Amino acid sequence: MDGRTSGELDVWKSASDFDRRELQLAAERVGLLFDPKQILEPDRPYVQLVEPGVSQLGAFQPVFIERMGRLQLFRPPIENLVAAKLVRASPKDLGDIQFLISRHRPSLDRVREIILHFPEPARGRAVENLVYLDVLKA
Repeated sequence: MDGRTSGELDVWKSASDFDRRELQLAAERVGLLFDPKQILEPDRPYVQLVEPGVSQLGAFQPVFIERMGRLQLFRPPIENLVAAKLVRASPKDLGDIQFLISRHRPSLDRVREIILHFPEPARGRAVENLVYLDVLKA
């Protein structure tokens, strides 16, 4: 996607229906790393399987993006993505948040609400990082 600051496609494992080997072969066929755990190549995009724990998204209804053959793409609401990125708030995450705010104009009040339902310690880190929302929305 033009304007994105990160080169990965996250697959929310707990809510996705896929054949792991089939997805791996498809990713590798088009030159993507598949579910790297320790080593990333800086300029090579990848598919990452993500489970709840380190990453927090909060409760959400998936938003349908499109269907390509047997592949159906869904994403969390933009507010959930922004909330999730505020947990870590690395420079890359802040770039993603700025892009998401400028492109989608999410409800920042909803982002704050979502964060309040995260488990600790994610909630505490995200609350501390809420200050970035005021800076990034300008």
